[in-house]
Amino acid sequence: MKKFILLAAIIMATTSVFAQHEPGSFTVQPRIGFSAADFNNTNDTKARVGLVVGPEFEYTLADRFSLAFGINYSQQGAELDKTDVKYNMDYITVPIVANFYVLKGFALKAGIQPGYNVSSKMKSGGKEADFGDSVKKFDFSIPLGLSYEFHNFVIDARYAFGFTKMFDTKKINLDSKNLTFQLTLGYKIPLF
Repeated sequence: MKKFILLAAIIMATTSVFAQHEPGSFTVQPRIGFSAADFNNTNDTKARVGLVVGPEFEYTLADRFSLAFGINYSQQGAELDKTDVKYNMDYITVPIVANFYVLKGFALKAGIQPGYNVSSKMKSGGKEADFGDSVKKFDFSIPLGLSYEFHNFVIDARYAFGFTKMFDTKKINLDSKNLTFQLTLGYKIPLF
């Protein structure tokens, strides 16, 4: 209990030292990076590595707290182990995250992320087939992560846990959800 009280006192005492952007400030952050996505509830898949790109807008509510929302193009899906079969599933995602700055430039993140499937193609043996009619268009996940900002450059790492089933199980007998890791680099541009 004493350690908890000491830790709380240290955090409270350093609040002004770790101030980020001024409360009321609004920034836009173009971001680009990679995603490594896979399906849960499977033993025979491995991650599909792809691109994630899009802007993120952040509004600072207090010295150590802000809200952000973005619009991303995210390449997700999976690959079957020991085969050349790839499930290439692309989404437009809208992450809405709360940022809690625990140290100068260092933030912990948590939020919600609705997404919309825009493309679903299976590749195998040099051939490609569309299987979008078997994929649910809406996806919902919970992103958790952390970021570090230095001179307006932001390195952001997030892991999104899917909460909705990806497939229409009447067409594809696979009870899976998206699992996606993203690592991005962005640059914060003050708007006001």
